[in-house]
Amino acid sequence: MLYFSRTKKEYLNLITDQSKHHIPVHIETSTSKAHHLDWLIICLKAHQYDTAQHWFSQLITPNTKAVVIRNGLRLKEDLLPFTSKENMLECIIDCPTEHLENDYYKTIKSPELIIPKSTLATEFKLLFNTSEIGIHQVQDFKTKSWEKLCESATLGGILCLHNDTARIFKSEAIQTHYKRLMAETIEVAIADGATIASSFLEETLTKILHYPETKGSSMLTDLRHGKPLELQAKNGIISKLGTLYNIETPLNDYIVNKLS
Repeated sequence: MLYFSRTKKEYLNLITDQSKHHIPVHIETSTSKAHHLDWLIICLKAHQYDTAQHWFSQLITPNTKAVVIRNGLRLKEDLLPFTSKENMLECIIDCPTEHLENDYYKTIKSPELIIPKSTLATEFKLLFNTSEIGIHQVQDFKTKSWEKLCESATLGGILCLHNDTARIFKSEAIQTHYKRLMAETIEVAIADGATIASSFLEETLTKILHYPETKGSSMLTDLRHGKPLELQAKNGIISKLGTLYNIETPLNDYIVNKLS
């Protein structure tokens, strides 16, 4: 099995339940030799797919099962030139972490993967020790994908606008901004076919209010390291689909324009 990850680190420093882990990361830098992979698990951000095309063409064969682990929508589209939909598995991940100053990542909760219910999903689950990671098959994967996108786009967008961590949610003004942005995003999600519960907005805000004050987001981490933001895959796609469904999205539009 070959893992194609966006990291350039030789080691992953992780803190889980007060235990420290120093995990070596094997990095492949050449595709000159032929690979015959049973599974290819891809953990790339949306904007990194263009530069990964040469890898996909050499690593994916007709018998390779490709798994895309990324929070967002329409995760299969970038791989359609290389394999069929039947050989692809979309996967969203819930693994909030805090990046510490000593280059350690502290997990806030146990990681969970969510996948659409299928025979391929069952085969994928068998690859893992599920005592260390939760893998859940769901019937309504679209709703789960939208719920995750609503959370990440809203939290990440607000933190990046202020270049600050979750501590800013002590402010009632920020909480109000969060509610308005989330409501706008939920309206688009429902128009796209997601079934979002009426309690979802308040539940996500409550979760954020219980985060450590230093908790950031993947978008904020990229902003502070001068890296490209996943704007088009998050707030950008919300704006795009809003236009498709004749729904105004001024708050998401503002985030995209301000942070681009």
